[in-house]
Amino acid sequence: MTYDLPPALPPTATPADYSRIHFDPAAVPAKRIVGLLACQRDPLLRSLNSRVVAARPASDAPLAQKGRDRKKKGSEASSAATSAAPSGAATPTGKLWEVELEDTVIFPEGGGQPWDTGVLRVRDANGSEHAFAVEACVRRGLDAVHRVRVPEGSSVDFATLEGADAVAEVHWDRRRDHMVTHTAQHLLSAVLDAKGLPTLSWGMGQFPSIDAPYVELPRGLTWAEAQAAEEECNAHIREGLKVWIDVTMQGDNGEVRDDERAGDVEREFRGIPKDYTGGVIRHCNITGVDRNACCGTQCPDLSHVGFLHVLPPGTPHLSDTPSSTTPTRLYFVAGPRAIAHLQHASRELSRAGQAVNVGRNDLHERVAKIEANRFEQAEGAKAMKGELARLVADAAAGTPGSVVALHRAEKATHDFDFLSAVAGAWCDARSADTIVLTSAVPAAPPALLLVQSKDHDRAKAVFDAVKAALAGSDKARVKGGGARGRYMAKVDGKWGKGEAEALERVLAELRA
Repeated sequence: MTYDLPPALPPTATPADYSRIHFDPAAVPAKRIVGLLACQRDPLLRSLNSRVVAARPASDAPLAQKGRDRKKKGSEASSAATSAAPSGAATPTGKLWEVELEDTVIFPEGGGQPWDTGVLRVRDANGSEHAFAVEACVRRGLDAVHRVRVPEGSSVDFATLEGADAVAEVHWDRRRDHMVTHTAQHLLSAVLDAKGLPTLSWGMGQFPSIDAPYVELPRGLTWAEAQAAEEECNAHIREGLKVWIDVTMQGDNGEVRDDERAGDVEREFRGIPKDYTGGVIRHCNITGVDRNACCGTQCPDLSHVGFLHVLPPGTPHLSDTPSSTTPTRLYFVAGPRAIAHLQHASRELSRAGQAVNVGRNDLHERVAKIEANRFEQAEGAKAMKGELARLVADAAAGTPGSVVALHRAEKATHDFDFLSAVAGAWCDARSADTIVLTSAVPAAPPALLLVQSKDHDRAKAVFDAVKAALAGSDKARVKGGGARGRYMAKVDGKWGKGEAEALERVLAELRA
């Protein structure tokens, strides 16, 4: 048996049986708790006449979206975000107030879904209407708390607003993006769970981000598995499967009787926040596909999702081996975010094609060819550097002295691999001596230092002496170390005449 919660909400396209209350709501107070908010009972309702229950000054400190961007079984994750304002938006001015309403269409975040933003309309003492930005809405216990920005000099006195009529309006583009993404996540998680891949966590960036949300799975997928999951999800979307919410009292373990979900198995129960007591439990149902506890706003049917795309995983596209055997994020996009993601990807594809002077359809072939050529050239360069290293070592092998210094200033050979190759070849020819190699490219610090000898103790003594001479009074300038006859370090700052002279002095002392 289901019950109605009076007063009725304004009519929308949401079916009357979307929110199914399975307890007598006679004792439900006029101030709606989180779980029974208008935005949760009718996700398509965009504005609502309400009444101010409380208003108080708020902290100016920015709020962080709740949730975690890491796996934790038993909890849902949302992307971390520190402000409801879009990136690049001007810093808001005026005072923040916390406002509670009898009911609201502005969702206070939960279940991994970021909060809504919107507008609060109230009248001043003269009856003139004023609109104020709702920058965030958060849950505190059972209450939805709106953070409202009040400009300096406003004629509305929020300190005396309690009991006043108010109109709450949700920013629809943001709500739609979050809601569609959340419903798509439920669908994708249900499809994957049926394949033995339960969702460990999930996350989404808040609007207007076009970053792909994700579900975290016990292992990675192959391209074929990801494509199969996408096709199954889109088949359900094309069917326009019905979505509805069962609402029960918190702590009521009685079974909800509902013929529409007969045979469905509850996918998972994430648990509820510790500070949410005395409220309700909401289960989101997708006909024949899913039943899962959730406090977020969900589309009334899957046709609102429009399309879901699973981004290909990192494994090669023809491989039948999963991309990972450890917990891995699978990214997806749906609804408005899928369109924005497609537009962005299409433009980037065109730019990439222009960068290599081919059409979009030929980009993959051209990039594969470029990569093959790059690998071939890298192998050739590696062989040439090896040959050059031997030539340099042979030339230095005739230099007299027990400690030989060699300095280079070529960008192409400014790396420890080349210096090590030179040192190795030199030590093969001069097994009893020590070589000190330095490399410094003008205007491109740090310089490189390598000391090597088959006499391990001698190599360490030379390295320590050279390091101290180059560091001078700044002991942190030369960073590095080594073992077994090879020592390497980076020398911060510019390499100039002073460094060259300091090196020559210490080498002269070592040769004496």
